[in-house]
Amino acid sequence: TLAITALLRTASESSVERILKQIQNFLSEIADEFKVKVVDAIRTLCVKYPSKHYVLMNFLGSALREEGGYEFKRSIVDAYLELMDKIPESKEICLGHLCEFIEDCEHTTLSTRILHLLGLEGPKMSNPGKFIRYIYNRLILENATVRAAAVSALAHFANEDTTPKLRESVSVLLMQSL
Repeated sequence: TLAITALLRTASESSVERILKQIQNFLSEIADEFKVKVVDAIRTLCVKYPSKHYVLMNFLGSALREEGGYEFKRSIVDAYLELMDKIPESKEICLGHLCEFIEDCEHTTLSTRILHLLGLEGPKMSNPGKFIRYIYNRLILENATVRAAAVSALAHFANEDTTPKLRESVSVLLMQSL
């Protein structure tokens, strides 16, 4: 693990993809506390080489689908949040990966954080309607805390400067949730 993080921290921009392919095989074999260190190194690498954000974020998205505990998953979500702030063109990619994650997320706190983020950032994206399905699925399939976060996220879509058709569709979904 030390070798992996050292390799990531010293990687050049041209070697990023090759290193990620090598690491992919090892990630499933290491403990969560070391996975968190790998995620941190990838986040640092993404900030260092923003032109590689697409490849690095796809790697993190794959990692989200792997087995792992709360701390590991939280570290990836935190990395996405930081990268969205530091690399604005990555927002759409990050939100897409986070939407996929909440479809099968077993951690209420992470689901509610992501739903809150979707409510804030989703309406500002080029195609805000693509996020509605993920949010609505949480409304009908999850526990009360996550459902409340989903209602709040949908309300943001209804209140934001989106298209009248999208606002109307979201309003219908909100009325059905009552």
